[in-house]
Amino acid sequence: MPPLLLDMSSTSVVVEWMTDSPGDERVRYGDGRLDHEIVPQQDGLIPVGAMHRVVIDGLLPGHTYQYQVSSRRVVALKPYWPDMGRTVQSPVYSFTTFDPAKKSASFAVITDTHEDVDRIRGLMDMIHREPVDFVAHDGDGVNYGVSENQLKDRFLEPMSTGLQGRVPLVYARGNHEYRGEFARSLGGYLHAQDDKYFFTRDEGPLHLVVVDTGEDKPDDTNVYAGLNDLRDYRSEEFAWLRKTFTQENRTTTAPFTVVLGHQPDWGWLDGHGEQWTQLANRAHIDLFIAGHEHVFQYIRPGERGNDFPILVVGQDQVARVQVSDTELKVVVTDRAGKLADEFSLKRKGK
Repeated sequence: MPPLLLDMSSTSVVVEWMTDSPGDERVRYGDGRLDHEIVPQQDGLIPVGAMHRVVIDGLLPGHTYQYQVSSRRVVALKPYWPDMGRTVQSPVYSFTTFDPAKKSASFAVITDTHEDVDRIRGLMDMIHREPVDFVAHDGDGVNYGVSENQLKDRFLEPMSTGLQGRVPLVYARGNHEYRGEFARSLGGYLHAQDDKYFFTRDEGPLHLVVVDTGEDKPDDTNVYAGLNDLRDYRSEEFAWLRKTFTQENRTTTAPFTVVLGHQPDWGWLDGHGEQWTQLANRAHIDLFIAGHEHVFQYIRPGERGNDFPILVVGQDQVARVQVSDTELKVVVTDRAGKLADEFSLKRKGK
């Protein structure tokens, strides 16, 4: 699997790739030349496996860096003189870090690809017709977690190929990612840098708040066999979101605050979903972008107690968002090129 750039920030990025047999991992990178190298270690040991995840940090905002990943095959991990194989390396790619000082930002949103590789490839082809700063996947990349190979073949590999090693991915967890024997392992592949599924990022005039909307049914639903505890998890997330909205400076100073989450109704919240809406109302967010319904919807302010519009992106659609200091523009098209909707939002006082 070619390199995937995940969770870009203004000073760091996660680089992930996979090999077809266990190996070590290293990344060479630099501004203009590959003059830095990262060989990660954990408790004094260099990780050996088929999945490779390296964080590059200490970067400068708005800078373009070249990078190359490599892995040396570990044939037998003996206590002395392990048997080593060949080293494979990627081509040299490049990425540009986020920059809160930029005058504009652009991104595209897709969602609910549900293991359909042809769908992912078609949507990515649409996205590349015009450059974007990043691509957001709004959840349900898999039907349920089965194995590493399934995650790679049906989601990570087509996404990384489509993103071409240069466009970063922002991922919001969907409810289907909670299900299956491999669901508890997905964080190692899809977590943000702080090992969470909820986080904030800033690019130009955009303040992006990514939330995890959890499952769509109560914890005690019999098909979950008592193995879900969304009540406590979402309470932790709500405390984080309240702190983010009230104490994070960019919520009030950024020209536009956009929330990205899989379910437009915030997911199952034990009857307390209106508290999340009220919190977003008080923060004067500008737009909520969701998926989950598989068909396009535009929920106007006031329809669900919301003071902000809610955009629900359809399963075979791309929502392209352009943000300036004064205006946020959205264009939604389907894979056939048909326009589903377009609208713009003016900057409002916060």
